[in-house]
Amino acid sequence: MKKLILAASVALLAFTSATTFVATFEGKVVYDISLEGSGLPPEAMSMFKGSELVTYIKGDKRRAEMNMPMQNTTTISDNKTKITVMLMDIMGMKYLIRLTDADLKKEQDEMPDVKIKTTTETKNIAGYKSVKNELTVKTKEGKEETIFVWTTDEIPTSEVKPVYKGLKGFPLEYSINQKGMKMTFTTKEISKEAVADSKFDIPTSGYTETSMTDFRKSMEKMGGK
Repeated sequence: MKKLILAASVALLAFTSATTFVATFEGKVVYDISLEGSGLPPEAMSMFKGSELVTYIKGDKRRAEMNMPMQNTTTISDNKTKITVMLMDIMGMKYLIRLTDADLKKEQDEMPDVKIKTTTETKNIAGYKSVKNELTVKTKEGKEETIFVWTTDEIPTSEVKPVYKGLKGFPLEYSINQKGMKMTFTTKEISKEAVADSKFDIPTSGYTETSMTDFRKSMEKMGGK
């Protein structure tokens, strides 16, 4: 379970820092989440069916909610103020993590080198034409892995970083590999709609505030996988 918790936090942090939207886009993007190689038995894996990532976008602000059994992870970020907060609810234990520019830079620096090849293959995802990109990632062990990211240029974005540095377009389907587990995110809904300002309010109570470093240390001390 601790592997799932850490992978979810890394995946959401990667997504949160992955795309900067131009101020004209306002709405919601919903992804299905699938898991492979978690080491959990089939009956446990079945619990994760229906897991999803819901992202609310309003100009420079974003709220990403990853909803999975026994844990919910939310990030709230503001590109103008450079404020990013991660909220973790793990079986009733609630943590608030404020991520500084130094924290985000450290995450970026730890991302593997990526070679990108944009293909001519296309498909429709959630009503948007997307193109297939082959990403060759070099692991810390020196091995190379290939993952596929489907992007569209029909959703306004100004930048994609750092996981897919150099990749053009908005990711509609992509994967994150973390400690032998693969999490795949596939867009199932995109809706342009008004998003309430309250979606980006940061809680002032009910959470234990900690750092990303201390949070990871506490998760590493947990028993189980």
